[in-house]
Amino acid sequence: MSKIKGFCCNYTLSVDVEALKREGLVPEELEIERLPCTGRLEVPELLDAFTEGAEAVFVVGCQVDKCHNLSGSYRASKRVKYAKQILAELDMNPDCIEMFFAGRGETEPVVEAARIMASKAEG
Repeated sequence: MSKIKGFCCNYTLSVDVEALKREGLVPEELEIERLPCTGRLEVPELLDAFTEGAEAVFVVGCQVDKCHNLSGSYRASKRVKYAKQILAELDMNPDCIEMFFAGRGETEPVVEAARIMASKAEG
């Protein structure tokens, strides 16, 4: 089983991750870190997740035009794109990190992101 690390805006995920695991909706090896805003996430944090054993990493932020902190999701998506470039330079698969967007309190996009990244990690 592959370790998957997710970073989620506090405004997007409204359900406890452990409850999602109990229901079998997300992989057991999923670890989610809630952030006040994904715009605070820096590239080194994204890359550190791989150093700490993650095989796939994802970020779920607010929809760009509805970001609680105005441009946080936009900043996060730029940083994910940069992290992809760094992974490619390190001969790692850049597709093992992705940015997703969700509406306020929408859990389904987070569940879907976890499933997509789990399939990439197993891939």
